[in-house]
Amino acid sequence: MAGLCGVFGLAGYHGADTLIVAVLAGAITLLSCAQGLWYAVAPVPFAAAGIVLAVTLGLSQLVLGAQPYTGWILATASIMSVTCYFEWPHRQLAAHAVAAATVAGYTAGCVLAGGGFPVVPSVRMVLQALLAWLGLRLILRSARFCDRLSRRAARRRSTAEAARAQRAADSAYLALLHDTASTTFLMVSTAAADDFGWLPGQARRDLEVLTTQSVRERETDLAELLESFDGHMDLDVRLDVRGPIVLPAEAAFAIYHGVREALSNVRKHSGDLRPTVSAHQDGQVEVLVRDRGRGFDPDHVPPHRRGLSDSIRARMTEAGGQVEVTSAAGEGTTVHWTWTRG
Repeated sequence: MAGLCGVFGLAGYHGADTLIVAVLAGAITLLSCAQGLWYAVAPVPFAAAGIVLAVTLGLSQLVLGAQPYTGWILATASIMSVTCYFEWPHRQLAAHAVAAATVAGYTAGCVLAGGGFPVVPSVRMVLQALLAWLGLRLILRSARFCDRLSRRAARRRSTAEAARAQRAADSAYLALLHDTASTTFLMVSTAAADDFGWLPGQARRDLEVLTTQSVRERETDLAELLESFDGHMDLDVRLDVRGPIVLPAEAAFAIYHGVREALSNVRKHSGDLRPTVSAHQDGQVEVLVRDRGRGFDPDHVPPHRRGLSDSIRARMTEAGGQVEVTSAAGEGTTVHWTWTRG
């Protein structure tokens, strides 16, 4: 803005006066540009240079003539008295010094040049500088308030995310207990007194699953997991697993626990003790559990029975896969898992 005022000021002068105007306008413009880049490195020299230029600008009236009410010197001084606060937002003392030097230099130059005491322009510049300072303080205070709100919102988001993560971990652990110990206890409670030959092996597998939760970041062979269902819960499981089927542990265990839950449902509800488990990997991983039992309507599962929705569907969805359940009364049930490496 100071440079633009200087350009307009050149139109009113000739000869040596033109050179003075050009030098002053150019110096103010260059100082402003340099200050924007390097004032943090050397703030004191830039503040001193700003004061010297402000005083020189006002005293230039001794050569160019007094400008008590109008002119490019008055316009430039008015601009400098305001913008100095925004050029020195975190060094208010330097800004006050430049504003005071601007007003004092302009007033002294006008008086010494014979233009009289410029009461109105001087008071106006003082009021402008005061309003600029108050405006800057309001902006800085509002910015600090917004920063506090932003930090508070970030802390709340972090707390909420931690709570969600904890709930997810709790839910996953409860689902794991449902798929292992809880299901085994249920089988014990419903089995005949002399029908516990399967229990030691099942308890050992439950313990292995519960103690491998901390190593699930690695790749896992799903085929090995599925082969452990041979003789699962006293079922005659027919396995057709073409391995190896290596995939991330999260997806592998999601399918494994889903198959386990499906076989548990076969034993409890279907009446078919010879289900089939098949698995292969051909581009995508596909796993199927089939039985020829009673069947059911997947759309009308009682709300309290959450094995299908939580242990099978929800767990596989979280692992990035899909599950399709096909069943009808008297036609058996097929559960189909698919997972593709992204």
